[in-house]
Amino acid sequence: MEKGKFGIRMCFYTALAFILAYLGYSTILFLLAGVVIFIEKNEWAGRQIIQAICLCFVSSVVHTLLNMVDLISRIPMLGGMWYIGTSLVETLLSVLVLVFCIVGFLNNIKGKEANIIGASKLADWAYDIVRSDGKNQSGNV
Repeated sequence: MEKGKFGIRMCFYTALAFILAYLGYSTILFLLAGVVIFIEKNEWAGRQIIQAICLCFVSSVVHTLLNMVDLISRIPMLGGMWYIGTSLVETLLSVLVLVFCIVGFLNNIKGKEANIIGASKLADWAYDIVRSDGKNQSGNV
């Protein structure tokens, strides 16, 4: 595996990104992305970190949306059911993000692509990766 300008292996950056994504440390994750994208200038590591950012972002957005409609929990009859429903959604989301982070972590340690569903397409689009049919993600030749 290739080492960067600081003598750190690229897979360390990407594995750390998936750990930070699961823990929800978005600020540190964005700082790590800045180091890899702008200082190290490594495309593979940048794509992996973008996938980790997507996982962190999805988890954060769902949690925020559930908190925004938390007024329903104050209704006497619906409050208990709402709490059970939101707890179930947050638990399932947490397990899903954990599974994707573990898969991404293990793949990155081996030097492979993380291939997180949806996030890999966004990362390829961000780097304007050309598909096998000769078009990039936006449909341009």
